[in-house]
Amino acid sequence: MNLENRLKQLESKIKLTNHVPEKPFDIDQYMTRLGLDPMAVRESAHSTCKSIVEAMCEMLGIEPSAFIRLLKEKANLVR
Repeated sequence: MNLENRLKQLESKIKLTNHVPEKPFDIDQYMTRLGLDPMAVRESAHSTCKSIVEAMCEMLGIEPSAFIRLLKEKANLVR
């Protein structure tokens, strides 16, 4: 058995222990859930040279740093 075949054989025996399948992420869906128009958010972001998240925060009236903090808190709760 050559080395390449042996490696393939060993790789086939490896099992992931913490594999979590990713859920599809549609940012337009989340913007809509927040009561925002995705096209308006994109246009605002483009016209002001800001990111989509910054434009969303501006439209929602919150600071981007507060938004990021809330996301991190939620991410830690999900685990």
